[in-house]
Amino acid sequence: MPKTQNRKPPFALRALAVFGVTIGLLFLLLLGAYALPGGPVRAHLEPSAQTIIQEGLYPSYFGFKLFQMDNYTDTLMLMEAATADETDPLTAMMTNTAYNVDNFETLGEDLARYLEARAAGENAPADLEPFSYARYWHGYMIWLRPLLCLMPYSGVRVVQYLVLFALFAAVLVLLRRRCGLRAAVWFAVSQLLVTFFWVPHQIQYFTCFAIAYAGCDWVLARPRRSDALCLGLVALGVATAFCDLLVTPILTLGLPLACWLLEPQQRLRAGGRQCALVFGGCLCWGTGYGVAWALKWVLAGLVTGQNIIADAVHQIGVRTAADTWHGMELTWGNIIQFVYSTLADRGLFWPLVLLAVVLVAVFCLSVRSRAALGRAAPLALAAVLPLVWFAALRTHSIQHGWFTWRSLGLTLFAGMAFLYYACDLRTIGKRLKQKRESI
Repeated sequence: MPKTQNRKPPFALRALAVFGVTIGLLFLLLLGAYALPGGPVRAHLEPSAQTIIQEGLYPSYFGFKLFQMDNYTDTLMLMEAATADETDPLTAMMTNTAYNVDNFETLGEDLARYLEARAAGENAPADLEPFSYARYWHGYMIWLRPLLCLMPYSGVRVVQYLVLFALFAAVLVLLRRRCGLRAAVWFAVSQLLVTFFWVPHQIQYFTCFAIAYAGCDWVLARPRRSDALCLGLVALGVATAFCDLLVTPILTLGLPLACWLLEPQQRLRAGGRQCALVFGGCLCWGTGYGVAWALKWVLAGLVTGQNIIADAVHQIGVRTAADTWHGMELTWGNIIQFVYSTLADRGLFWPLVLLAVVLVAVFCLSVRSRAALGRAAPLALAAVLPLVWFAALRTHSIQHGWFTWRSLGLTLFAGMAFLYYACDLRTIGKRLKQKRESI
């Protein structure tokens, strides 16, 4: 009888409970953010609009495309924060209204003009056309609108820097404590290489990194069973769909998962079982992510009367099917031809092919053993998750490559761990020596 009483509910029921609690809590927090008065928000947005105008919509560090910021999307976010009190909180939360988004070159000025009109007690200027961005939850408003009640956009950036660096430091400390110094170094190097230190400069960049680092902290805070990990990934998937605008969502799955795999008690287990857990974790995260996102389409359609589901399905097709980029249709054949032509024109194709052959040979010769390769295989699966994501959303990933590339921070982190546990360069010398002796 006691054993029956202590038996846990089925995993599906626990996952459903985690989903319900997470989405319910986020819903209430977002509704509360939309219920805040708009006056203080718009007062702090007036200097914020000037900041956007001065910086431009797409400033970049050192003139390098991959270091480009995205003030355009952040301005949309600020516009939505400003318009939130045009109607009741629930309707505003479902419609997510911005203005004149098609004429992106003047978006900063449009925000300033909107704020001037509202300050004068008027509605939006007649030439500013409203746009409903209802296919996303826009959960970043949970912290953006409260912060804008207290400070301008520049202050929001400072808060984001403090939060992200605190979360990052906590990951390093916990990795050092639970997984060893090497794991902490791998994490630090991988995040530095994808310039995480510029991420808090933008609201949309900040979101996924903050959720991912918080997920890593939760995973590493104490030993987690595989079922607890999967439940946590359900919650992370929901939070990602709720707050992100399709920037680097795969990080919120892969980084916590890689941290869990690096714990000593996990690395000593059979690789096949851990690979199955990786697939199971992906399924849990993906279910939380997909169902939470689809729930917004349904609720927004019911509240607004608009066909949000049709718009969302259309946008999914645009981001996953072939589209055009600089006049080129993004079919796999065209992508491969473009890469080949670009490298060949610069005389890099055959040198890179030779380098790839050498690296593959070095890898094959340096593998410690089949057992070591099998135990490290789950980390390899984590490392390729961004590549799978890029392939599935190739149009979006290519068109927005200047920010989606930071997902490769997961590939670098898990990839370095995989190579360390699967390979040993000293093995090459031993094998070559054995080969010469056998001859």
